[in-house]
Amino acid sequence: MALALERFLGYPSPLRRLVGHPANGLYMLNGVFTALVPDAEAAPVRRVITGAAFCLLAMSVTLALAVVATTTLRNLPYAWFLEGLLAVPFLAQYALRVRARAVADALDTDLATAQSALSHLVNHDLSQMDKSETARGCLEAVAENTATAVVAPAFWLALFGLPGIIAISALSAVQRRLAGDNKARMFAKSIDTAVNYLPARLTGVLFAGAASMTSPSGGARALEMIWQDAGKAGNLISGWPESAMAGALDIRLGGPRRYGDTWVERNWVGDGIEHLTIQELRAGLKLLAQALTLFTLLVGIAAAFA
Repeated sequence: MALALERFLGYPSPLRRLVGHPANGLYMLNGVFTALVPDAEAAPVRRVITGAAFCLLAMSVTLALAVVATTTLRNLPYAWFLEGLLAVPFLAQYALRVRARAVADALDTDLATAQSALSHLVNHDLSQMDKSETARGCLEAVAENTATAVVAPAFWLALFGLPGIIAISALSAVQRRLAGDNKARMFAKSIDTAVNYLPARLTGVLFAGAASMTSPSGGARALEMIWQDAGKAGNLISGWPESAMAGALDIRLGGPRRYGDTWVERNWVGDGIEHLTIQELRAGLKLLAQALTLFTLLVGIAAAFA
């Protein structure tokens, strides 16, 4: 129910203006414990240890509050419905599609506008990227965010209910708090990799299944690229979704590029078209829509027989 509602309604703007977004509330809650983390001048070992302590304390307190709230909620009539409603803001299908579509709509007419839209999905300086690189960056962001912002939250919601999906959001809030200090963030990044590891692989298979709905050969290529190139991405989370998307669309993702003044060397993922256009980007958005539909159907079928 949460997936279906969020897919088509998202988190409504009037509600956001009225009560704010729960993720921002978790960010504010975590701020209570940031005094634990020393500044960047402190010794690296101290920053690693205090960053880990901050992560554990902030997530433990958030999880405890979520468990208490959920236990109370489940004593009410139709608790499953209320729990599903409360889970909606922690999913991001609607926002992901809207932001990726904004990149596609602007790409052919105004590169700067497309890059501005893409900046909502990635944390890089995009000013030196051409149209092909912008399209490639958008598809990469779509692939990774499908895993981390849709499949992973739904996965932990299915396993542990509302506390599971709130814990995922709390972990994201911790990482936002520690974004400027890689040493302090080390433990939180390790936990993030662990909780997204299996959902990322499910996402790769999901893209392959979605591609098979319209092109059996596309699904087969997606699985082939997972086997061949998933390890080349250099990232335990993005490797499977990116390689599956590259195979399904017969394109190449990754590759070297410039972010502002920084040149980044990345391995290529996939063996198809290198110079991407609006057509490949729109094909990727269609694949995303198919994957989200397939995911919701599979979750619904599993729930019916649970």
